[in-house]
Amino acid sequence: MSLESMNFIANFLQSCVPVLSLIAYIPQWRKLIRSKSSNDISIHAWIIWCLSGAFALFYAIVQHRMTGPGLALIFSSATTLLFVLITVWMVFKYAKKNRR
Repeated sequence: MSLESMNFIANFLQSCVPVLSLIAYIPQWRKLIRSKSSNDISIHAWIIWCLSGAFALFYAIVQHRMTGPGLALIFSSATTLLFVLITVWMVFKYAKKNRR
C-alpha cells in the first residue's frame, strides 16, 4: 500500500471519530434527558475528559501549525470536546434541578 493511500485511509478514519463519538454520547444524553437526573454520573470523570479533550485539541492545532496537515485531527478533537462539554452542561443542569 502506498504512503498516499495510507494517509488517505488514516485521514478518513480520523474523520470518523466525531461520528463514532456522537453515537457513543447519545445513550448518555438520552438517559440524562429522560431521567432529568445526573446523580449516577461522576462529574469528576467528565471534567477530566474535558481537560483531556482540550489537551488533544491544543496538540492538534500545534501540529497543524507546525506541519500543515492535520485538519481531520483538529475537527475530531474539537467535536469530541464539544460533546464532552455538552455532557458536562447536562450533568450540571440536571444536578441543579434535583436540588430544588
